[in-house]
Amino acid sequence: MTTLDAVLTTGAVGWLLFQMADRLLTNRRWWWATTDVLPPPVQVVVPAGLLAGAAATSGGPRWWTAAAAVLALALGMRHSGLAPRAPWNAVRAGRPTEGIRLVCWNTQHWDEKVDTEDFYAFLRRLDADVYLLQEHIYDAGVHAPPIPVDFRQRLVREFPGHHVLVRGQFVTLSRFPVVATPDIGAPEVFRADLRVDSLPGSPVLSTYNVHLPVHVFLENPFRLGLYQEIKERVLSRNRQLDQLIEDVRGNGYSAIIAGDFNLSRALGDIARLSTVATDALRATRSLYPVSWHRGNRWLRWWRLDLAFTTRGAHVHRYRFRDPENLSDHAVQELLMDVRKPT
Repeated sequence: MTTLDAVLTTGAVGWLLFQMADRLLTNRRWWWATTDVLPPPVQVVVPAGLLAGAAATSGGPRWWTAAAAVLALALGMRHSGLAPRAPWNAVRAGRPTEGIRLVCWNTQHWDEKVDTEDFYAFLRRLDADVYLLQEHIYDAGVHAPPIPVDFRQRLVREFPGHHVLVRGQFVTLSRFPVVATPDIGAPEVFRADLRVDSLPGSPVLSTYNVHLPVHVFLENPFRLGLYQEIKERVLSRNRQLDQLIEDVRGNGYSAIIAGDFNLSRALGDIARLSTVATDALRATRSLYPVSWHRGNRWLRWWRLDLAFTTRGAHVHRYRFRDPENLSDHAVQELLMDVRKPT
């Protein structure tokens, strides 16, 4: 075995072991969350590169190197951030062009760092039936509690045709009547049940407005207390995901679960939500959709903003819209309809 063969074999087997460890340790060991900083494409780029390198060596690839790379590639594909249905969606005809227009957006501390009039004008231009907005707060620093704000009255003036719901950092605006706003026990999730038509007996859509805490910081890895803070945030995130999943599982209404999860769909943690809901990614036309970081193209690798539906809620179109320098997160735009669950 040549030195290159040894390097390729070690790399393929090592990456396969990493993939297997990810499936075993995600959501079971808090310290594994530090691997979340890896850009999702590495899940397929690394094994594909190893496989190509092995195939290019003299005499062809050794079977164990190729087998390890292919298996790692298969394991990583689901977590790569790629949307394999996108080309089909791009050419498919006959999809509905009318329905419920819903947008979901992490505003990056509301209007604190941008022109207020530009901010509200942008929100109005989105022209949605339902808005799920996060970070209705001002920033006090990464490691400090946010500064509470309340712009409820301004929202009432700006959106006269909408019901205005505000709970902490969450704002939900709806053209549809509000049935209830149950507390699901997760402070970073705001549920509002909407009757999507004013007629009695019409379907009810539960909206889950989500913003889970950031758990890994791109900063000095030797800072005192950093890993204890990561541990606390990971455990808090997992508890809230568990509460969210439990509530969705017991909810008899159709539902849309959307927001800033601070978790890529590429990560194993969020796969738990797929056991009770369907990722709206199935309706995208983008092969590799990303939502963050919109202000830095070198960090534009992650889709941290996600949307899922259940039962009678169906997404016909799903895309990300440029926030026009008003936030570091793109806007999720969905066209959907709601039918009574069977």
